[in-house]
Amino acid sequence: MYQIKVDLHLHSSHSDGALSPSELVEFCFERGLTTIALTDHDTTSGLREANLCGSKLGVRIINGIELGTQYLDDEIHILGYGVDAEDRAFQERLSVFRTARLARGKKIIEKLSLIGVEVTWDRVVAIANGASVGRPHIATALVELGYSSNIKEAFRDYLNLDSPGYAPRVMIGPVQGIKILKSNGALPVLAHPLLSNAKSGRKSIKNLDKLIPTLCEAGLGGIEVYYGDYDRDQVSYLSGIADKYSLIKCGGSDYHNSEDQNDPHPGDVGPPLDSVYELDKAVCRAT
Repeated sequence: MYQIKVDLHLHSSHSDGALSPSELVEFCFERGLTTIALTDHDTTSGLREANLCGSKLGVRIINGIELGTQYLDDEIHILGYGVDAEDRAFQERLSVFRTARLARGKKIIEKLSLIGVEVTWDRVVAIANGASVGRPHIATALVELGYSSNIKEAFRDYLNLDSPGYAPRVMIGPVQGIKILKSNGALPVLAHPLLSNAKSGRKSIKNLDKLIPTLCEAGLGGIEVYYGDYDRDQVSYLSGIADKYSLIKCGGSDYHNSEDQNDPHPGDVGPPLDSVYELDKAVCRAT
């Protein structure tokens, strides 16, 4: 087993993580990582701070992002690596995605109110503190108000699919998400394709074997193989898919600074350095 030095899936306070970009980089450095990717949801606003801190500590930062897409009944996330944050057209797209997040958040607040769960939108915005608003910010408010004892419980009881507060978000399809990333020069990677017990709402993508060829034709370049709490069988299955379709084997902890100490942390899971070398070559070819 290789020593884990890489984490390609991390979130900061610029989306739904708890640590600032610099705090996140420092934490990864303390845990022995040398290469990380900041992959906030629908925003690149934390990349500059992360890169500045990384350059001081000798931690390489890969500019990343995570986009939410919809395929039939599944919410499918696409990661992008080697993102050009100065791309104006790309930033306009991200602004539209963040606006959709706001609309969904307000709808969730309305649905919670209908069942007597009173969470104010102002409090959710304050918790987000300028970040891209997401369900974790609403979950934090639910914990603050005593409706839930922790974030995972808040998702289970109020925010996950089939829960009373759930509201869908208007999203693009995964093929369109891949094309948006490719037009930016970033490498698209399929995020967390299988069930994760450690992460709220992380279910297996239905008909994954049928979907993969379509995504590859659109330009998919990688797939998360080493993710969160995936067991040996899951890693083996996803590794087989990666080999079959010549996809780069990516992965990481998907760290948000959860209050659950059993959740994967930076350094607990990640791909080998060879995956980073392959990413670099693929991004160079794309640009």
